[in-house]
Amino acid sequence: MQSENQPAGQRTFVDQARRNQLVDCAIEAIAQVGLARASLTEIGKRAGLSKAAVFYHFSGRDELVGEVVVTVLRRGAEYMAARMPERPTPPEELRAYIEANVGYVAEHRDDVKVLVAIAVGFTDENGESKLRSDASVYEASLAPLRDILSRGQADGYFGEFDTRTTAMTIRAAIDAIGPQLTAVPGLDLAAYARDLVALFERATAR
Repeated sequence: MQSENQPAGQRTFVDQARRNQLVDCAIEAIAQVGLARASLTEIGKRAGLSKAAVFYHFSGRDELVGEVVVTVLRRGAEYMAARMPERPTPPEELRAYIEANVGYVAEHRDDVKVLVAIAVGFTDENGESKLRSDASVYEASLAPLRDILSRGQADGYFGEFDTRTTAMTIRAAIDAIGPQLTAVPGLDLAAYARDLVALFERATAR
């Protein structure tokens, strides 16, 4: 039997659908039983497949977990893009950015819990993260915010401040939500979004 674990352009529709199903089952398993217990056997069982059948689509658990990260991040980006206003001013963009980020967390709590679990627990035998986490990735995550802030300053909407420091602070305030989802299940994210918008409107105002 030839493995279907091959480049996306060479996969059939059925192959890709099965991979997508396994990714969704992995997200469900990690959210419900934790990363350590979300084995290929556990994930396969949720998809109605044997462990051997999972290997038919993925080379191993590491590849599947990596695909979970890619999928969750892509869903977040698509959610964000759909909620950005057309021809906005920089202040409107900043508000939409914050509201869309927090909104995604509110509507996709399991996805965010899974990202947190993987960020903390997806490590090798030396305790090093298996995820790519070099400086270029972090800078890329700040780039959209820095662009909004820089244009806002250039167009006279925002005051003078360091765009990198401010972007880091906004991003950190949003990223801090994930670990709280388990510790504070009733966290009011609508109020959190309103507070963040008000806070950073004041922080960036002329």
